[in-house]
Amino acid sequence: MGKKLGFGIIGCGMISKWHAHAIASQKDAVLIGATSASLESAERFAAEYNCKVFPSVEDMLSSEEIDVVCICTPSGLHASMAVMAANAKKHFVVEKPMAITEAQVQDILLACQKNGVKGAVISQLRFSKAVQLVKKAIEDGVLGQLLTGDVSMKYYRSPEYYASAGWRGTWEMDGGGALMNQGIHGIDVLQYLVGPVKMVFGVCKTLTRDIEVEDTASVLLEYQNGAIGTIQGTTSVTPGYPRIITISGTKGTVELTEDTITKWDVEGQEHSALASDKENFASFRNPAGFSLDSHITQIADLIDAIRNDRQPLVDVYEGKKPVDIILAAYRSSQTKMPVFLEQDDAF
Repeated sequence: MGKKLGFGIIGCGMISKWHAHAIASQKDAVLIGATSASLESAERFAAEYNCKVFPSVEDMLSSEEIDVVCICTPSGLHASMAVMAANAKKHFVVEKPMAITEAQVQDILLACQKNGVKGAVISQLRFSKAVQLVKKAIEDGVLGQLLTGDVSMKYYRSPEYYASAGWRGTWEMDGGGALMNQGIHGIDVLQYLVGPVKMVFGVCKTLTRDIEVEDTASVLLEYQNGAIGTIQGTTSVTPGYPRIITISGTKGTVELTEDTITKWDVEGQEHSALASDKENFASFRNPAGFSLDSHITQIADLIDAIRNDRQPLVDVYEGKKPVDIILAAYRSSQTKMPVFLEQDDAF
């Protein structure tokens, strides 16, 4: 097996703790150190997780102890950090979204290709037992021809949430709002289950929060397989409600409420046993309202991908897909026209 993979964490905000615990759960990994724009934040983190402080990202990336970095910075820095890591020949895992512009996405893809590194994008919902069960049912034709695929994400984020950090709710550092920040996981799972998206028509508005980006959005989708669907994403709805994904075909309908199958109405089948992990997601009201389980699974997958020289299950090409859909929704909302995704974009 060789030496344990040495991990470094860039950015010591809330989500960094999920990464630290996920790394600690792996026999084949060790957390070497952390770095942050705030030295005080990095020192607190290092004391809590018994690792060293790197004075800068450059210092971390130049360290021979570091094999993999976890990028836990604000969204607007994800791409530049990922490119720096790849150019330093370090594998990386980046929080969602992997990038917030098309140019940034391409920069990451090229840097990974050029340097031969593995890049993974956090999309922990794909690893949920319930999502995997629905995925298999769709692939096995249990639902028949797919007709509709919808996601409702009527979330709540308080004014205090946005005021808690100057980057929140800005185009430069958040890249978007209810879709790009809060909704991207649901959008990713929707397209993962139903299939690639062909056309997007979006209406995105800022109705209640004092922010640059959207707090309320509705999006119409046409999938490449002919099905149609909708995305509804908010951070404006009081009190906030769980994410619901509903997929219907000619033979039946399944519904996921967060990480639980809450509807399984399929021809010729008894009501399936409801599948739920231990996750119990509650992030529709609380940004920290989810457990560690799927971060652990995803970090384990990246380690295995590095050891066995394969692509991570959610690599940078997979991470690109929901970003393409969201950016198309923003363009559509601005132009009041549908946006057609290039086949290469959708795949």
